[in-house]
Amino acid sequence: MTLNKQAQLIRYQDCPSTPWKNGGGSTKQLLISPINAKLTEFDYRISIASISSNGPFSLFNGIDRQLVILEGDGVQLCIDSHEGEKQINELGAEEKIQGDTDTTEYKRLTTINSSFCFAGETSITSQLLGSDVIDFNVMTKRGVFKAHTQRLNFDGIFIEEHAAITNNNKSEHHNTADAPIVDLLCCLDTMTWEHNGKVIKIMPYDMLITKPGEDIKLATTTPSRLLRVTITACKS
Repeated sequence: MTLNKQAQLIRYQDCPSTPWKNGGGSTKQLLISPINAKLTEFDYRISIASISSNGPFSLFNGIDRQLVILEGDGVQLCIDSHEGEKQINELGAEEKIQGDTDTTEYKRLTTINSSFCFAGETSITSQLLGSDVIDFNVMTKRGVFKAHTQRLNFDGIFIEEHAAITNNNKSEHHNTADAPIVDLLCCLDTMTWEHNGKVIKIMPYDMLITKPGEDIKLATTTPSRLLRVTITACKS
């Protein structure tokens, strides 16, 4: 749902759900670029998956991944590092794989953990710790784009300010590799968005995409959670 040239609201309920081939879950794709890209040729992708059984992660060669647990008891990951060191640098997340040759690493992820980074070609098997899990996934083409994913909490009013690009700072933005390509907020709880004089109800897992010049104001009557994702171009 496009509201204007500056802001876009993606409704989670409107995104089609695609079952996994192994029957162990399903995925809703919220964003992909280019818009009609296949899973073998995208620049970046954001999705929310439901995991209902144990099983291996799909492999994505040349892709850096970030994973956040949203609901459920969590998962334990069995990470096969036999291919060599698996370390992703400059992804802006606190949890990363740093495995040595011929080792297997185990990592437990729950709803309290920050985003977990790993290379898409890493062999990983997940095991549910109890109930089914819903997770948030960010994928970027390695060496071309990188993402920073952050959990946020607020109670009352949340304001996300985005400075407009003017003639005075236009060249600075274009010459800076850290200039955002995409800024977005994934809302994890029910809240409202004040936009153009209207109050729009935001449901869990709805996502707001913003651009320079568009400030976002969210309101809630109870403690609420957000995920902020910033995707930037890598340095040449």
